[in-house]
Amino acid sequence: MKAHEKKLLKLGANIQSWRKRRLMTVEALANKAGISKGNLSDIENGKKDPRYLTLYFIAEALNLKVANLLARL
Repeated sequence: MKAHEKKLLKLGANIQSWRKRRLMTVEALANKAGISKGNLSDIENGKKDPRYLTLYFIAEALNLKVANLLARL
């Protein structure tokens, strides 16, 4: 596995962890962030490299800063 792929998996795990701490479903977070459920699922599973604005909207929906999502990559 390439370093880039490992980072995407870790980012996805971070997002999923924060989502679960907020007791949100994939669908609820996706709706609040204004993205599709499939898109969020792909990001959480490390299958998609999100654009910065997508990360911003996810972070905002979780009441976080983007830096929180990128921590410990």
